[in-house]
Amino acid sequence: MKEFQDILQTVGNFGRYQKLQCSLLIMICTLTIFHQLGNTFYSASGDHYCKVYKNQTFTKDSLIKNCTVPYITIDNEVVWNTCTRYNVNISKGLSTGVCFPRSNETINCDDGWVYDKTWYENTVVFEYDLVCEKDWMKQLSKSIVPFGNVIGVVVFGQISDIFGRRVVVVCNLLLTVVVSIATAFSVTYAGFIIGQFLLGVFPMPLCITCIVLMSEMVGDEYRRMCTLAPPILCCFMYILLGVVAWLFNGEWRYTQLTVGLISAVVLPAIFVITESPMWLMQNHMYDKCLKVLKRFAKVNNTFVSDDLFKEEKFLKLTAEGKNQKERKYTVVDILKSSTLRIRTFVMCFNWFSAGFIYYGISLNTDLIGDNPYTTFILAGLVEIPARLLALWMLRHFGRRPLTCGCQILGGVTLILSTISGNPAISVTLAMLSKFFISASFALIYLYGVEVYPTVVRNVGMGVSSMSSGLGNILSPFSILLADYWTPLPFVIMGCISVVAGLLVPILPETRNRKLPGTIKEGEVFGKTNYSQRHTYQHQSDIIPSEENEALLTESRQNPKINIKNQNTFGSVETPKR
Repeated sequence: MKEFQDILQTVGNFGRYQKLQCSLLIMICTLTIFHQLGNTFYSASGDHYCKVYKNQTFTKDSLIKNCTVPYITIDNEVVWNTCTRYNVNISKGLSTGVCFPRSNETINCDDGWVYDKTWYENTVVFEYDLVCEKDWMKQLSKSIVPFGNVIGVVVFGQISDIFGRRVVVVCNLLLTVVVSIATAFSVTYAGFIIGQFLLGVFPMPLCITCIVLMSEMVGDEYRRMCTLAPPILCCFMYILLGVVAWLFNGEWRYTQLTVGLISAVVLPAIFVITESPMWLMQNHMYDKCLKVLKRFAKVNNTFVSDDLFKEEKFLKLTAEGKNQKERKYTVVDILKSSTLRIRTFVMCFNWFSAGFIYYGISLNTDLIGDNPYTTFILAGLVEIPARLLALWMLRHFGRRPLTCGCQILGGVTLILSTISGNPAISVTLAMLSKFFISASFALIYLYGVEVYPTVVRNVGMGVSSMSSGLGNILSPFSILLADYWTPLPFVIMGCISVVAGLLVPILPETRNRKLPGTIKEGEVFGKTNYSQRHTYQHQSDIIPSEENEALLTESRQNPKINIKNQNTFGSVETPKR
């Protein structure tokens, strides 16, 4: 049986065809950031108070505001009530007799609100009055996207494994463009929420599938580059989103429509993107795989034989694809082991912390500094050196000290940003926090891949990703705590990050270590009694059948039949001693 990496050596590990495919897939993947962070501007809010007559405009101070809006003084600063007004009738015009003396009776804002439009011309909050008792609806619009992420990753992850990578890329890209443009024309809050939910369901699995597809069509030495390129280039789309919103002065419909039209630019790529040859090979679709590989070879100026999968087709017909039974592992297997259970908790808490703070800062830049657009753009800029630095540090330092340091420093700088009374210093410290948290995101992704044993690696990473999604969902609602004390949400975020960093030393160091394959190896991984000889699957992990034994016997009698690849095509490999 042939290894796919050996086949790539023949057709080209990273030839012109793969470069074209990867370039298109990276472009598609980077567009995801538009939909992940768009609600920073769509659902942005501003200062407001009760409206008392039609076409009233916002003012910082005026006779009518003094007449109708209650206020209190805190530390010589006037704080206006945003949800109630005095029960006075000014339809007859303003006069001292109407306004003063007056009773202290107040009523709710029965005629709506007047909004400060200094930075935002029109947002969902302004359009549907999502303030006061409806403030939770504003936070829901920010949480609905990560909730859609969780649903989308689970559903389309299964579809990708069953029906192929290309079908997910094509369908999700088309649906993303259609929903993004349609949402800009929604006439109700419910329509907007449904649109944002779908923009959580489709784009995130689209990006993940693009990364998987790239990793399955290039050689091992290029895989890390293709995996890390989208997150780095997403930073530029992050900045572009801030620029677009600034150009339209926060008019959410124009911003949403522009994002949809930009996404539509890459639609022609669906006619060029091919199916993953590795996925086709693993699913025994040899004719289709050969067709894709011939396309690779033609552009890369290499050669692929028509008899490339002759042996595989023979074994498929002989064994009918049922030679090997593999034990299926679930999250229950992780929970059964006390060691893996503790490590999973620590890893999940770090993922939760990173997601909670990342989205807490990204979606609420309007609460940090004076200009929300420059703050948002700065938040995107700091991610570029953060991710590049993380990539460099991973080559020279261990995962444990880096992750621990970034989480603690990210939390401490965020807490300090709430203490400073200087806006410039607060923004600087908040951006430093974003820098460290962005770096920690890159670190914990790789750390998680290396900590979990092979047999539960996908399960473990799925649980960790769900924890991050939970942090993303809860983050917008934590901002509601600002009603009790303005810095409280960011103080809580900072404390969670510090605790996450302090828990990291519980995890084993994984740099330059052979990774565990089985549950038993995972339990002793990182301990002094961990042996490097445990690098192959145990016999208990693979249950050979009688058909396997027959094929092995036949292969010994007939040298032309070569059975050496484990798992992929239902054969059994004898480990080298």
